[in-house]
Amino acid sequence: MGGKGEITEVVIKAKVDRSNIGLINAILEGYEHVAIMRVVDKPNSIIEIYTSSHFEDTAFQILNALQEEYGVMIKILGVERVGCKSPPR
Repeated sequence: MGGKGEITEVVIKAKVDRSNIGLINAILEGYEHVAIMRVVDKPNSIIEIYTSSHFEDTAFQILNALQEEYGVMIKILGVERVGCKSPPR
């Protein structure tokens, strides 16, 4: 990870309580440039959170705080890391 010009995208897949989707999204939006969220399976309340390797720890800290401070149920189903080369300048 982290070679010159390399960006690692991190996708966190999680199951959440449907009633908390709006809260999770609003909190992540409040931390500009850390992560974005989308719902990938509405009936089962499955979300994906997209961040970079630079902000992965911060994204997990936010998710942990939501669980500990607000009692939000977040079950991590998987984490995928995809390296991609940035375009030449």
